[in-house]
Amino acid sequence: MKLNLLAGAALAAVFAASGVSAQETGWYGAVDLGYHWPQAIKSESEVNAPDGDHYHWAWKSKDDWAGFVRLGYQFDPHWRAEVEGGYRPGDLKAVHGPGVRTPVGLCTPGVTRTAASAVCGAPDGSIESWTLMANVLYDFAPNSWINPFVGVGVGINRLDVKALGQFSNVGAISATNAAIQNLSVDDNDMAVAYQAIAGASIKASDKLKIDFTYRYISGADHSWQTTGSGALAPGAFTGEYKDQSLTVGLRYSFASPPPPPPQYEAREFIVYFPFDQSVLTADAQSVVTEAAKYANAGHATKIVVVGHTDTSGSVKYNIKLSERRAKAVADALVSQGVPQSVLGVDWKGKSQPAVATGDGVKEPLNRRSTISINF
Repeated sequence: MKLNLLAGAALAAVFAASGVSAQETGWYGAVDLGYHWPQAIKSESEVNAPDGDHYHWAWKSKDDWAGFVRLGYQFDPHWRAEVEGGYRPGDLKAVHGPGVRTPVGLCTPGVTRTAASAVCGAPDGSIESWTLMANVLYDFAPNSWINPFVGVGVGINRLDVKALGQFSNVGAISATNAAIQNLSVDDNDMAVAYQAIAGASIKASDKLKIDFTYRYISGADHSWQTTGSGALAPGAFTGEYKDQSLTVGLRYSFASPPPPPPQYEAREFIVYFPFDQSVLTADAQSVVTEAAKYANAGHATKIVVVGHTDTSGSVKYNIKLSERRAKAVADALVSQGVPQSVLGVDWKGKSQPAVATGDGVKEPLNRRSTISINF
């Protein structure tokens, strides 16, 4: 049930990531090294022990180093997915069951215990985990110096179990009950696995990050075949592999770094009018649209629109005409999303021509409104 829930969560995250707009996207590769703490595999045997019940042994391996390689893709600043290969080795530490059942576990192989040498000792062998996982991760603060992340993964775990140990508590030695009776294992098994991931990354450069990652992995039961001695033949054991690990890794982005944000500087746009008109032509409307886009993209803090006329006509008439031209441009800017709060409007009549002329000259370059944008 837990496996189905985690698998469903991973698939849902993949679909969610695929629908996000692509920003700061690209492939990356990573290598992680660290330490892992395997839990004892609580197992049950296929064949009953001499007391009539199944062997219930816990197979415990030592804590050891762990390594991972990853190839991933950053969908956007928050979502990424990756394929991860992992290796978790561990020497066999103990194989032991509950209570004082006979036999209770495995000891050092080939050792005859006496009153002078009563310590059982550890069996020989190892338990190694090879994983191939598909992970989906979410970065909480991708633009910060330190970025926490969480994730889930689903995949396959191959468990290699090698062991050689002597049955403990074999009872009185007789012709049918030898003093030394060993159990050997050399088997592997693959099962579906799932993992939870949490950690944080530190940005070393635009392309390199240092990952600190915690993983908890579990999954479906594994089964491994054993070979016993005489009547002590438990057959196959079945149990669930669980492990925790903590690693430090380097993650390198193969993608080009995102382009720097555009720089917005003070700029002036000029809108021209036909003779004796204040209505925006198609060309004039295009200039207003360009100015509005520039102002909104850069979050302009102050915009001043000033209306002008040529020198044809009276001073009083041209003041009114330049006012209408300035207000026509200002209204058009507001209609395209420019905040009214940053907008100022002024008009000069024919007092400030762009091209100096005598009075009464119909100069097209003087029939205008200027849009001065500041940030």
